[in-house]
Amino acid sequence: MGVSTSQDDGVALLDQPQDSDLLATPEENEMRRRQRSSMENVSVASTSKDETEVFEDETDEDPHAAGLGGDIMSAVLGMIKGMVGPAILYLPHGFATTGYALALPIIFIATSMYLYSSRCLLEAWKLESLKAEDEVNLMVPPGGSNSASTGMPSTPQHKRRRKMLSYPELANRAMGPTGEIVVKTGIALMQSGVCLTYLIFVPHNLHTSLLYLCNINLSPKIWLGIMVVIEIPLSWITDIRKLTCTNFAANVLILYGLMLCLGFAFEEAMHSSDDPDATWHASMVDRITNLEPFKSQWYLFIGTSVLLFEGSITLLVPLQESVVLEEERQQFPNVYRKVILSIIVFYIFFGVVCWASFGDDVHTVLTTSLPSGMFATSVQLAYSLAVLMTYPLQNFPALEIATKSIAYFAVETVGLKKNSIWTKRNVISSFLVCALAVVAITCMNSLDKVVSLMGSLLGCPIAFVVPPLIHTQLCSDGMSGWRRNTNQFVAIAGVVAMVLASITTIYTW
Repeated sequence: MGVSTSQDDGVALLDQPQDSDLLATPEENEMRRRQRSSMENVSVASTSKDETEVFEDETDEDPHAAGLGGDIMSAVLGMIKGMVGPAILYLPHGFATTGYALALPIIFIATSMYLYSSRCLLEAWKLESLKAEDEVNLMVPPGGSNSASTGMPSTPQHKRRRKMLSYPELANRAMGPTGEIVVKTGIALMQSGVCLTYLIFVPHNLHTSLLYLCNINLSPKIWLGIMVVIEIPLSWITDIRKLTCTNFAANVLILYGLMLCLGFAFEEAMHSSDDPDATWHASMVDRITNLEPFKSQWYLFIGTSVLLFEGSITLLVPLQESVVLEEERQQFPNVYRKVILSIIVFYIFFGVVCWASFGDDVHTVLTTSLPSGMFATSVQLAYSLAVLMTYPLQNFPALEIATKSIAYFAVETVGLKKNSIWTKRNVISSFLVCALAVVAITCMNSLDKVVSLMGSLLGCPIAFVVPPLIHTQLCSDGMSGWRRNTNQFVAIAGVVAMVLASITTIYTW
């Protein structure tokens, strides 16, 4: 009878009860037990490289998606958390400088392109997910290699699942390492751009609040320095789960601020009405019907409309991955589309109402246009505190990408040692926060231009251009000519919007 030379067969052979086991001394039995254990370890360790790339431990999680999903309702909260932020406060000023006849179509087009791009990413994710599952089924037969026929339980190796996908991973599969680098760079720059607006937004709010509360005119640049001192140690956090509580508190504060802003808007419309007996809704309708349809700075609104999504495209795939039940995974694309559309409808309502109430002179940051008083100051403080707590979460993906890239460059190109202080994550992240603050100082009085430029130059490629290209590469089999042409059209439209809006913003700065 031949003897199998495979390691698994060897483990199975050692595991079979032997006659000599019954006659052996306890020391000999212990030696055989150790041999069996050793061969089990060798069998697990000999897993091929391709297999280890497909599998990962069940406990592994994408740190960017921590706390964002689990079930469909948790995913919905993650969608809202990823999209609703300070960007909504820039909308009234954007409407005032654009006019409703241009602003509404721009938002409609931007939303349509975003939803199409998100559909492309989700379809690419579904296809790659199925491929990965097929690879799992091929490499791990039912019961694993150590099945019941061998008399051994399944090893931890076979209790693993496929590698979680992400936006950069899909780009890598579609366009190779270059595509992954482009997407990671775009994500880092986009998130940094959002954080740049935060570094301008908070100092202006705190400046106005302190001026009302204490009659102290402290420069926004000083508040910026205070904010940097707070954010530097928060940038050292490497486990995003530690930000869950602060992020929840930030959401509550943002909701409080939005509701009070709408309350102030309705009150302002009613008090400024020519008819003292008019109801608040009649006064609001009258003011809305008198809004101007066209304004001269409409080109700035292109970038603003893109920044409304605040990098939500980067959370799309992790959110889909985080939904556990298969039935809810199938529902996710439809739920995502409805949630995004609902948020955009609220954005439009908020922007138009606040523009109609506070007029064409509404400030870039809406909270600084609120009438003086304790409630208005509480809104400014609430939003400032919310952004201070949101900043580390928004900056986390950018810091993860930038710190690793800079450290690698410092070691491989500059020649620094790996244990050098200049390659430490905390040092690099502190430097990046300070560098972003320096940029904020130079742009402190140009927040509207910064918002437009960040949305057009950085948001358009990540949100509109890359997803259709990924879909074309990964889902090419059986793709109709119409769908292929639509992908190309959306990608080209994203490039055109990026170039035109960026150039006009820079030219008129």
